[in-house]
Amino acid sequence: MKNTYSTLILFLCILLLSACGPKISGKDEQSFKTSRAKMEEKLDKAEKENLEKALRLIAVKAMKEKWNSPEKYEGKSFDKISMEMIDGKSYSAIISYAEDFLAVDRDEKIIKKTAEIDSLEKDKLKVAKITKQMDAFKLTKIFISEDQFFSDDPKSPYLDLVFTNTSAEDLIGEYMFNIEIYSKKTGEKIAAQGSGGTFNDDYAIKPNETYDYHQPLLSEAAQHSNLWKTAKYPITNFAPFDLVIKAYAPKITTKKDGVIVRPKVDAAYFNAEIKKLNEEIKELKDTKATLDELELTNE
Repeated sequence: MKNTYSTLILFLCILLLSACGPKISGKDEQSFKTSRAKMEEKLDKAEKENLEKALRLIAVKAMKEKWNSPEKYEGKSFDKISMEMIDGKSYSAIISYAEDFLAVDRDEKIIKKTAEIDSLEKDKLKVAKITKQMDAFKLTKIFISEDQFFSDDPKSPYLDLVFTNTSAEDLIGEYMFNIEIYSKKTGEKIAAQGSGGTFNDDYAIKPNETYDYHQPLLSEAAQHSNLWKTAKYPITNFAPFDLVIKAYAPKITTKKDGVIVRPKVDAAYFNAEIKKLNEEIKELKDTKATLDELELTNE
């Protein structure tokens, strides 16, 4: 009991000495400089660095508060606000004030990033639903045939695509599909084209019905190979021609949902963003919100 009492007395003495130590004056710039110099007379190098870190943080806090509550600080400069924040505070009080701001800022960032993750998860579900609807207009067959536009034209390679409506809804109204052709060896895009139109009441694509596309192979893709004259048609293996052919619908229309547009991002984008935010949250949670964790720079 005696040791506990002595420890308490010692703590109170230290607290009183700290409270009676030099204090910063925020009355004006000169008062600040003078009081700071007096305070630093009793500080070692590490404490002086922490004081500088704390003052810079408090300046940031002043900027943040004025930004968030402009009406409260109308007519006051950032310097004036920060001076009011530190006025009359001892060294230990300034350090505590700055570290409290660090802790609050850290916790606010965690809350904000957690909310961002929740929003991304919701958007991911929406995108997945729309993508599923789009993929219902499915490319079920692709090959290259040989044909001619006019009877006296020389024969040339034609691209044939067969899309099947695998949904339970009629496809009617605006539609579009994109064709992209790549080099199998290099992955470089050789050619691309968008094609579309409008399905009307007389030509709606009903469930399980198909839509056939038959057009000359894009010229850049045709010029990419010299094997067409000796090829055996129809061609379903494009590897010997160094081609990879993709086709997908960026827009369809159903009677129930109207025009549906394929999202510009996929699930992989959301997964990457969510992973990044979770890593940032973990890093924030690992911080202790102390000045020792900050690096003092000359900027």
